[in-house]
Amino acid sequence: MKQDAGQAAFEQAGLAGVLKYNRLIVQPNQRHYSWEEVHVTKLFKDLSKAISDNENSYFLGTIVTIPHTADETLEVVDGQQRLATTALLLAAIRDFLSGKEPVIVESINNEFLTGIDRIKRERVPRLRLNVDDNDLFGWLMTRNQNTPEPTANKPSLKLLKDAYSLAAQQVKNIVATLDAKDHGDVLNGWVSFLENKAVVVLVRVPSGANAYKMFETLNDRGLKSSQADLIKNYLFGRSGSRISEVQNRWAFMLGQLESMEEGEITVTFLRHTLIVLRGFVTESAVYEAVTDFVRSEQVAVSFSSSLETASSAYAAITNSDSDKWNSYPGSVRRSIEVLNLLDIKPVRPMILAIALRMTGIESAQALQFMVSLSVRLLVTRGTRTGSTEETIAGAAHALFTQKIATLADIKKQLSAIIPSDPVFKLEFETAQVIKAILARYYLRSLEMAAKGEPEPWFFPVNDPSIINLEHVLPKKPGTNWPEFAAEEVEIYANRLGNQVLLRASDNSIVKNDPFANKKPVLAASPYVLTNQIANVGTWNVAAISGRQKRLAELALIAWPI
Repeated sequence: MKQDAGQAAFEQAGLAGVLKYNRLIVQPNQRHYSWEEVHVTKLFKDLSKAISDNENSYFLGTIVTIPHTADETLEVVDGQQRLATTALLLAAIRDFLSGKEPVIVESINNEFLTGIDRIKRERVPRLRLNVDDNDLFGWLMTRNQNTPEPTANKPSLKLLKDAYSLAAQQVKNIVATLDAKDHGDVLNGWVSFLENKAVVVLVRVPSGANAYKMFETLNDRGLKSSQADLIKNYLFGRSGSRISEVQNRWAFMLGQLESMEEGEITVTFLRHTLIVLRGFVTESAVYEAVTDFVRSEQVAVSFSSSLETASSAYAAITNSDSDKWNSYPGSVRRSIEVLNLLDIKPVRPMILAIALRMTGIESAQALQFMVSLSVRLLVTRGTRTGSTEETIAGAAHALFTQKIATLADIKKQLSAIIPSDPVFKLEFETAQVIKAILARYYLRSLEMAAKGEPEPWFFPVNDPSIINLEHVLPKKPGTNWPEFAAEEVEIYANRLGNQVLLRASDNSIVKNDPFANKKPVLAASPYVLTNQIANVGTWNVAAISGRQKRLAELALIAWPI
């Protein structure tokens, strides 16, 4: 593939095809072969299922490489484990057919596993592993009868031998029930599948000092874009005579997603929609989930219709000004605004399901509940667990399929992950809030709770040019705060109990002044929770902890369950 200097290139290829058409290297000091039995057997089982189901393609992620023009090799940055394990499987097929199918054996050897180094006058592997692993791996690829098998005296070498043994057993399993005369045809079918249908996105990242930095960017954007293209192509391929209908719906979906201005959102949207339609699916399994689900022209058309409908709702849940909310209670727009500020991606399938299935007062109540749940999960660090995401996904699917219908049902479905009042209060008492936008939101909501205002969970103003955030104990106090040791500043400066709301003009005055200088400004503040601090004699660890405990009591009012 021709590649412009300085630009990354993307190519859809079969996993064995990557071996066939390239010379691949792993740098001498890169990581060792590390796949254990569970990883190897999962790959083989997934391939076996895809082949038995007669899949047109099976997506295996991305292979990221850096081209080296001097020797025309590709340095493998990401994908070594999949490539090496695939090569071991091909080697096991070759070895099983040795003496039985000479043409297939020669093809596997010459096309996928090895090439000829004319200078050294020897056969060499098409994939070269790192300095520790390459001798054994190379021997398995070439089966050089003039060289004894290297000793597996390191953990990665034992893993390589184990992986080859598992591959050999997989080959035996494939042909176990077959007549010997059919072995060649069936195993050749596996080789063809690995070459053409075990699909990866081969990425060539330009070489240079910033190659790995570019790779991180590609992981966030380009690679997801490529996955979306694979899903699109598969869906179009299944659409048959109704392809124009499906294409129009896909184009409508993209238009809705582009209005969100969230960068490359297509794969995330597809995943969240699949969760709502089908149940929990990981990001890495989105393509597989689509291919498992969409097996016919009718399902392709039906799925494209679902995507069209869901994309309109998805765009609306990220835009509180959307026309969709015109007929809903006003609190719905306010909830959407807060949920987008909190921006918890695992919660989105639930919000999407609410938008698709609930209307009127019940949707307003459900979204307000999702605000409270989101804040509680953030404060208790519950958003970081897989069980939380799976539970929310299950509830979203149950709501969409109408297995549940009310807010009470939703709460029951999510009961295992809802932080209780005592847990939430306890965590809130020591919470550090580093993001200013979150601290402003928390404090504004707590202010409204303190004043007994309705909807305290909503913030009417979040403009930092109007409402600013002040750390009473500065994050860099200098010599003005001798009451605090350095380690105490590290712990308490970002505690919510140490943060207050001020008008922007006041904040520019107080800066890093000592507490005595700040007190008059705090006392003059129109915010109840800010001016109360002026009554404190000394601002110390006890004062911060005491204030935060009082804020924790208000938090139960601001974000009720």
